[in-house]
Amino acid sequence: MKPVLRARAAALPFALAAAYPGLCAHAQTEGSAAPATLSPVTVTEDRGVATPLVLPSTAGSRLELTPFETPASVAIVPGELIRALGTTSVIDAKTLAPGMSSANSPGNGGNVLSARGFTGVNSVKQLYNGLELSNAGGVVSFPFDPWNVERIEALYGPASVLYGAGAIGGAVNVVSKRPDPAQASHEIGLGVGSDNARHEAFSSTGPMGNGLSYRVDLSHRSADNWVDRGASDTLAASASLRYDLSPQLNFILAADYGRQKPMHYLGTPVFNGAPVPGTETLNYNIADSDLFFQDQWTTLDTEWKPSADVTVHNTLYRLTHNRRYRDATVFTYLPATASVRRSSYRDISYSRQTQEGVNTYARFQGRIAGMKNAFLAGFQLERSFYNRFDNVRGGTSTVDALHPVPGLYRDAWRGESIPMYYLDLDRVGVFFENHLTLSQRWSVVAGLRSDSYRTEREDRQLRNTTRGKVSGTSGSLGVVFNPVPEVALYGQIATAQDPVTSLASIGANQQGFGLSQGRQIEFGLKQSLWGGRFDWTLAAYHLVKKDLLTANLANPTLQEQVGQQSSRGIEASASVRLGAWRVEVNGTVLDPKFDDFQAQVGSGTQQLAGKVPMTVPKRSANLSAFWDFAPRWTARTALQYVGQRFVNNTNTASLPSYTVVQAGVNWRAMPGMTLDLRVENLFDKRYATQGSEVQWILGRPRTVWLTGTHAF
Repeated sequence: MKPVLRARAAALPFALAAAYPGLCAHAQTEGSAAPATLSPVTVTEDRGVATPLVLPSTAGSRLELTPFETPASVAIVPGELIRALGTTSVIDAKTLAPGMSSANSPGNGGNVLSARGFTGVNSVKQLYNGLELSNAGGVVSFPFDPWNVERIEALYGPASVLYGAGAIGGAVNVVSKRPDPAQASHEIGLGVGSDNARHEAFSSTGPMGNGLSYRVDLSHRSADNWVDRGASDTLAASASLRYDLSPQLNFILAADYGRQKPMHYLGTPVFNGAPVPGTETLNYNIADSDLFFQDQWTTLDTEWKPSADVTVHNTLYRLTHNRRYRDATVFTYLPATASVRRSSYRDISYSRQTQEGVNTYARFQGRIAGMKNAFLAGFQLERSFYNRFDNVRGGTSTVDALHPVPGLYRDAWRGESIPMYYLDLDRVGVFFENHLTLSQRWSVVAGLRSDSYRTEREDRQLRNTTRGKVSGTSGSLGVVFNPVPEVALYGQIATAQDPVTSLASIGANQQGFGLSQGRQIEFGLKQSLWGGRFDWTLAAYHLVKKDLLTANLANPTLQEQVGQQSSRGIEASASVRLGAWRVEVNGTVLDPKFDDFQAQVGSGTQQLAGKVPMTVPKRSANLSAFWDFAPRWTARTALQYVGQRFVNNTNTASLPSYTVVQAGVNWRAMPGMTLDLRVENLFDKRYATQGSEVQWILGRPRTVWLTGTHAF
């Protein structure tokens, strides 16, 4: 870090303490999540709602570069901003970042994002503390609760050079809080809301003596919700133990557990481009529907610093994921009879995924020809096992549109879950990074990664085994120019690969396809003014992905890799802190489209060049404002805008744009105790978060919350 920026980073806690007395007072009682041996970067809990450009992050590099030093678009959403807004889910917290929009539904685990024109867990990586659960079936369900989130970091554009295949659109990493070896702190959170919503939470961290420190986080949420038979219940638990064997060597053993029973609500029927009147709060799912996700993560992190210039980091991990679905999934309105036809009965049980591996890298500080240089080399070995039980979709039943009788699964369909296949995915990856400081004004950052994936799939119905192998190499090269210490201009070219589908659950007929190739050119500007009280960023990019999986023109029943998809756009963000006011604003404007895509439509094929990929909004924006209108009192409002999204690649049906407004007031009743009243969806806007041509998943209507936290 340059001397001017280092000095400003060191002074940042004091500046934020003056600018955010309430938030920083609350943060200081909670304690820092960063290890004591990393004192130059332990500003995380004192950030207030700012996203300083001068603090090191892991989003764009493992070299601990600051966003100012990174030649890419990087966004950081601090945990304090998430909690200050009362955000209740990780997926909603992720969409606070510029250009991130959700396309979540119960079928994909409720955790799918769109970024820079690309959607889904095979194009936008989602990680937890730098690790990713291979998304068998395209499902990512963890993490989901923001109670223990220290920050969320987003890297825009190709991120395969860091994480491997499946990151053309970007990568989002949720960083959890870790043990505080310096001081003990504890926190209790309670909340009640509309529709019998409740939240109970507890956190505790501190030293235990003899080099040991701990952290425990528990969060339980439940609600009846706004639709019939829409009850939900979640539990998130995290525990970690840190052992500082010496100032140079420490270990962190962490265990995370998540259990979700989401709403059994799969959508509202639509007709003529809008929900059928009177159906908005009705639930058309069956009476014995079931929806369940369970995740368990165990990690052991080791950090060794044999010298001031060398750091070795190793992570051993084992992740498990269970899921259960039993429901009717498609609801079609029949206007002639004012009824709803339910179809595609689904039964998935005993589907379990286990993933284990090791991720190791070493970082070296030194000089090349008198110039400061940081170099990193590492490898990742991983194995994933997926045991799939499923059914053959079928079954049909019809219910009255306004007075539906739920019925049971076996009333309409006898096809229940059977063992389908077992898939073994092996991965070997090696990666390198380098940051060369040419002068006080110029620096160069380069990265390279190569991954090899092997799949072995046992079909338990056909009694045969198929094998596949794909590999890919990604690279990035960027330049940062600082004309003055407070301004960074950058340019970067980067490549990436996406799989045609999730490699952890790939079909036998797709194992022969290679990885789809992507390339991006990006230019941007980052500036920090007024002693860090005003930060703003601007990025422009052009991103292209080739080798899409499409139908063969001569035989639509066959697939081949041809075609191209692209996106170009502008992203911007600004953070202003002036006296009693703090304002955060960001947004994106992009032009996503298929350049060449022959897709199967009905019984034939259609050229979709010029069409917009489904679920991708061309416009999105966030605005949040905080006003300390009196001692110990803060009022706030937040606005989120999401543009129109198409529900098919032919662009014949769409979800309308929407703007949702939130408002709240926070009272710091006494040191360590805070009460918060907020109203979500203040104007009771009806909007759709996801959908198809026949049904939409509607967003939450107006909801009132009263929460309290006590830190001691």
